[in-house]
Amino acid sequence: MILSALRTALAVAGIVLAGASPVSAQDVPAPSPLRIMPLGDSITMGIGSASLSSYRVDLQRRLTAAGLDVDFVGSQHDGVPATADLDHEGHSGWTIAKIAAQVDGWLATSRPDAVLLQIGTNDLRTEAGAAGATYRLSALIDRITAAAPEAEVFVAKITGTRSAAAAAQQKRTDTFNAQVPGIVAAKSARVHLVDQSTVTGIDIRDGLHPNDAGFAKMSWNWFRAMVPVLGLKTDNTTTLSPYAVSHARFCHLVDGTPGPGWSAYYDCRWYWKHLAAPGRAAKAWTWQTRRGVTETRRVRVHGRWVTRTASVSKWVSFDPNRHDR
Repeated sequence: MILSALRTALAVAGIVLAGASPVSAQDVPAPSPLRIMPLGDSITMGIGSASLSSYRVDLQRRLTAAGLDVDFVGSQHDGVPATADLDHEGHSGWTIAKIAAQVDGWLATSRPDAVLLQIGTNDLRTEAGAAGATYRLSALIDRITAAAPEAEVFVAKITGTRSAAAAAQQKRTDTFNAQVPGIVAAKSARVHLVDQSTVTGIDIRDGLHPNDAGFAKMSWNWFRAMVPVLGLKTDNTTTLSPYAVSHARFCHLVDGTPGPGWSAYYDCRWYWKHLAAPGRAAKAWTWQTRRGVTETRRVRVHGRWVTRTASVSKWVSFDPNRHDR
């Protein structure tokens, strides 16, 4: 089998081994797509994203634009549009240990060429769960590389938090993330570090899960880590960074659970980056917020035009009292 493959490669290059039949370029099968397994918890699944697509759809777009044929693999399937490759191995609420208990079977079934591992957020929700989390992460990486020794494994410093309730978890996350580079450095050359810890603050929708702007940054971070490993060519289309944007469109859940008509459940508004306060260099994001206002209207009553007031709810941009640093 190896000799046959060698003969094919040499023949395409114009070299024919003695006793071998000539092989044309047309006889060479097209290369198989790179099989990528997004692996992790609800963040990989896409909770927080208006479309439940996580970073996956945007990452596929970037990789395709860079000339790479990709196939996302996994036992789960979430998100829109339906035409996108939505397969993944993200499991809501799962810890490092739960992923480790199932990963051998997933790897055997999906046979990934690359694994994107973001895991640990659920371990760090409590002090008890955080104990030993980095050791479990290290053991999980070993398990993945043993089961898929040819795969490139990209390991994330995990995303951050937002809200006062999550402040304690952010401290645990910082401690966890500080140890991840050392864990990755001690592994084989096929294990690579990806810094997702910069996805935090305004990038987080509900305390733990990124919003669409946060997922765009996650996509960018995965992509930039994959470029040198996979030898990808980039241009202005593929290198446009979401970190450099001045405004972004975020979507918020209004009511219900996303389904086939998912867009009806969300209200999407623009966020803008600007100076946090006069005379300060710090940048902040402000967003359109819905607030009650009183409007004066002219209405016709009994054949006469009269002035009336009405209380209405309106979206107002650039609210100076609402911003995050």
